[in-house]
Amino acid sequence: MEQNLCVLIDFENISAGCEKERLGRFDIQAVMNRLKDKGRILEARAYGDWGRYARHKGQLLEAGVQMQELPSYGGHDKNRADIALVVDAMDLVYTRDFIDTYVILSGDSDFTPLVMRLRSLNKRVVGIGTRSSTSRLLIAACDEFIFYESLKRRRSKQAEKPAESDTASAPETTELTMSKDDAFEFLVETLEGIQKDDPQPVLAGVIKQSMQRKDPTFNESDYGYSGFARFLEAARDKGIVGLARAERAGGYKVFDPRSAAPDEDASDEESGDGLPALEGAAAEMRSLLDKMGVNPLTQVIRHTVVHEFVDHITERAQRKRKNTLRYTVGDTARRCRKTDPPVPTRHVRHVINALMQAGVLLHADGDPVRSQSAPFTVSKDPEELLDVLVTFYLKTLRETGVTLDDTTSLSWLLYADDGHAAAIESGLAAVAQFEKDETSADALTEE
Repeated sequence: MEQNLCVLIDFENISAGCEKERLGRFDIQAVMNRLKDKGRILEARAYGDWGRYARHKGQLLEAGVQMQELPSYGGHDKNRADIALVVDAMDLVYTRDFIDTYVILSGDSDFTPLVMRLRSLNKRVVGIGTRSSTSRLLIAACDEFIFYESLKRRRSKQAEKPAESDTASAPETTELTMSKDDAFEFLVETLEGIQKDDPQPVLAGVIKQSMQRKDPTFNESDYGYSGFARFLEAARDKGIVGLARAERAGGYKVFDPRSAAPDEDASDEESGDGLPALEGAAAEMRSLLDKMGVNPLTQVIRHTVVHEFVDHITERAQRKRKNTLRYTVGDTARRCRKTDPPVPTRHVRHVINALMQAGVLLHADGDPVRSQSAPFTVSKDPEELLDVLVTFYLKTLRETGVTLDDTTSLSWLLYADDGHAAAIESGLAAVAQFEKDETSADALTEE
């Protein structure tokens, strides 16, 4: 949705900041060009004694800025422009409700109450000022804060190199609040913060808004990128984030590269589940377990997923990286798509979910994990985990009231043939032993 902007300029403050920091004459066109990228500028007013700033009047007129005359009188001109600007801002906010964004050009902390008031009236506030002359209080109060130096530098580069590459190196002439590496870390921190409530891919626009809420000075152009999309693409090329096209919203969806890419499950559905058809009791038991999110699938699929899962968590442990279910499912799914035959993501979820429910993914204190974000370790090797899964499926069926006396149907369910009666008997014995141990533990507790 296009924004309607009102631009209010404390000209004495911004001009003095440019002189103090040796930035040359204040360039209003650089400012207006950047703001026009954000939306329509419906009001633009500058406040000052134009007798003192006569040399700036021509460029202000060309930029369509109204000059509010505040002539000096007897040397008592302190805060006159500030007060006039605040009065006009409050008049506009109550009479022009179609203006949704106010741009304040000043670094003066005296404008902080105005900014907070505008935000309380549901108006977005963008601040613009020079780095060294801007109050940190004002920066923190704004929804977004743009340093004038970055606008000036951008305009100079466009004039010198119209066909400049999108990913030019970040200029070093002005001290930045963070390095390029820090900016990428800030991106990851913001993505993780948003995904704490909903671990789904996030629209690029939502991420940038969140980054600017935390640090209103963030601007990707400070690091040599012509737009936020170019910044995200650079992060993707470094393996910092994953990107996918947002077909409906346009632009990108951003996700953690360790998790499954969006829409992978949809493509899985189109390719079929690759499971053999079952009949009778075996089909009913598979349907029951499938609804519980622990479909036993086939022996081949379980074997593939478990081995890839163990290999992945072992590699991460060797690099001293924590394993959590939140990312491990996606990591294992990517590995399993490269196996022969490939395994769909939803099948990977069923197997790992069963491992979690079986209690073999452990906290550091030895207790089973129950959270997607809890770090875990695995003490068993792949073949032991496969045996645990068979026992888990049989135990789960018994707990739901299924009678486990049809070993042929159970063999078809777990192995897709009728030749694994011995393995089924071993699994049933393990279930019986588990129930016996559980009964003994309950008796000791009662004593």
